[in-house]
Parts: sequence; C-alpha cells; structure tokens
Amino acid sequence: MRLLLAGLTALASLGCGAADQLLSVDPQDRVPASPAESSPANAQLLANGAVADFECAFGAYVVMGGLIGEELDEIRQIIDRIPYDQRVHTSKDRVYAVSRCESIGVYTPLQTARVSAERVGQLLESWADAGVPQRATLIATMHAYAGYSTLLLGEGFCTTVISSLDADGALVYGGEISRDSAFRVAEARLSAAIVAAQAAGASNVLNFALVGRARARLDLGDLPGARSDAALVPPTFTYEMTASTSSLRRQNRVWAQERFNLLTSVGAPYRSLGDPRVPVTDMRQTSPTGVPIFFQNKYASASAPIRIASGAEAQLIVAEADIAAGTAASLQNAEAIVNGFRSRGNQPPLAAADQATLRAALIEQRRRELFLEGQHLGDVIRFDVTLTPPAGTRFPAGGVYGSRKCLALPDVERQNNPALAG
Repeated sequence: MRLLLAGLTALASLGCGAADQLLSVDPQDRVPASPAESSPANAQLLANGAVADFECAFGAYVVMGGLIGEELDEIRQIIDRIPYDQRVHTSKDRVYAVSRCESIGVYTPLQTARVSAERVGQLLESWADAGVPQRATLIATMHAYAGYSTLLLGEGFCTTVISSLDADGALVYGGEISRDSAFRVAEARLSAAIVAAQAAGASNVLNFALVGRARARLDLGDLPGARSDAALVPPTFTYEMTASTSSLRRQNRVWAQERFNLLTSVGAPYRSLGDPRVPVTDMRQTSPTGVPIFFQNKYASASAPIRIASGAEAQLIVAEADIAAGTAASLQNAEAIVNGFRSRGNQPPLAAADQATLRAALIEQRRRELFLEGQHLGDVIRFDVTLTPPAGTRFPAGGVYGSRKCLALPDVERQNNPALAG
C-alpha cells in the first residue's frame, strides 16, 4: 500500500474530497491532472474540497489527541483502538496511520489535507485574477490550511515526512524530518498566507494565519515572535471548522465518537472542574471495562463547529511569552490575562503570583479554555505534562498505562517511501 502516494492522488478526484478513494488508487510516479484542475472556473470548488479534507482530518485529530492526551477515555474493548488511550501505540498500529478520518485516522488524512491545499494553491498561482473571483483570498486560504495541516503533523507526531507534487504533478518524496523541521515548514506556509491575506485585505484569513504562525513559533521556542503575531489578533476573533449532518464525514467527530458510536467518555481530569468551558454530564453509567461514562456538552450535536483558532488562544500565547520574559511588567500583564481566563472558569484570581505559579496557571488555563480543540496533546509534549492516569497505573481493559505521547512515523510510510530506504 503506497500510503503517502495514495494521499497525494486524492487530488485526482473532483474537489479533492473523495477520501473513500484514498487507498484504492493504483501506484504511479506521476499523477495526471483531473478535469477539475484544468479550468479556473473550478477554483472555488477545488478550494472547498481542500478545506473539507482538512476539516475531516482535524476532527479526527481532536479525538486521537484527546485519547492520548487524557481528554477522552476509550470505553469499549476494541483492540485496534485501545493502544492510543493506553499510550502504548507503536508504528505498526494502523488506525492512526491508514484509517479514514471518519474512523479517527490522522496520518493519511492530514497528509491528504496538506497536499490538497498545496496543490490547489499551485493551481491558483498559475491562473489569472480575471478567471478566478477572490483569487488572492483563495491563495491565502490555501496557504493557511497547508500550514495548519503541517503544524498538526509536527505537534502530534514524533517525526514526519513532507512529500509533495511539483508543478507538473510529479511526486517528490520527502525524507523523515523532526518536529522542529515540520514547525518551520508550517511557519513558512503560514507566513505566505499572512502576506497573501494582507494583499487581499482578507482580515479573517489573516487572523487565522497569525494565530497559526504564533502557534508554530511557540512550538519552536520563539516566544517573542509568537507574541508579536498573537498580539495582532483581536481577542474576540474565532475561526471554526464547520460540521453538518449531511454525511458521516461532515459530522463533528467528537460528538460522533461519543454520542453516535458510544466509544468515548470524558477523561478523569475533566469530569468535575465546574468550569463552564468544560461542560460535562455524568451519565451515571459504567462501561463494560469499568470506566465511568461522562459526556461532554461542548459539542451538543453532529453539526456543532469546532474552533481551530481564536483570539483567546492568541491571548494565552501572549501570556506565555510574557511569563517567559520574566520582567515585572511582563509578569503583571501575564497575571492579568491569566486572571481573566480564571474568571471565565469560575476560579478566584491569583494574587501577586511568581513566575513558576503563573506558568502552572497558564498551562491549566490552556487545558480548560482549549478543551477538545486539538491543542492539549501538543501541550502535553511541549510542557512535558504528567498525564492522568500516570504510566504504570492499571488500564481498565487490562495491562497498565504506558508513557508514549507523540505518534510514530507509520511503518507503511517507511515501507513505501523510497526516500526512507535503508
């Protein structure tokens, strides 16, 4: 199975959104252009398809990251899903590697979303404004989605691969790269989105890209750079993925895994916070494996959107950078921001907090404010958070919890990518 090539070849389908064809494409070294790609009149359709690819992949990533990162618990004994909640996943596991996004696959869906956005961006760059309404905004949007797809590959995976199609549709295999290298690629994509959005006067896309680049810079340890981007974003800004009941692929994945498939419960650290940002219901039931069942109420339906980026996230980035700066003025500003978030969670304000106290409070506010938004697994890795339950604790379905956090580069990538030979 040529995993990555299959993802790239998804672009041969109209609108880039036919995930059901991802793994059934015959291997080849050159991907022919689809009829849709030959006409500028299809620009909006192609862009919509690339966005749809990302939205489905993002929903799956929120669930997968939630299982590994303590936000969600698995409540049924499904053998190929248990390793993620138990934190014993390996590169041989196939759910995260090759499953469709509807089944919480993340590697192939994220790679498909990345390449879809990059390919549509290439096409838009080759066409003229006269033939494509809002061409500049579409270019900025595709750069932004390519950047976010790469960012998630960096945050959730121990290492990754960035293969791509060149201008002629030829496949260019990428080698294995580190998380930091992926963040630099994401930063570059998001920088291109910022430039394009500024030129187009597309403020919504601009803020989306600014939050994304701030996040990439935060991951790289460039806190001053992250702060400069985040400070430009209005506190009220929100950018969401859409969801609907029109198909399983379009459903809110958190809701579907919980309410429709009855596979997940809210994780123990989130069940009794009394925080309106983390609304839960005790179902007063226990799973066959002995897990208490709590439903989240943040996403109350299959059509509930999930926030991808926000001014709230930007403010938390500003606070984190100010805490790291450690001056009296920066700590005072960080304390004011953190206390603003604590107020939203019905928590009393901190008083004259020192740097260490503020850092711990910042991490706590991030896990509450960004609950089930695809952020916590990256935070767990970046802050080296001790997960609950800790490693060595009895796992409900048998055995004990492990300590693995990031997802390994899948074996199927290594086996089918000639750039990784040897």
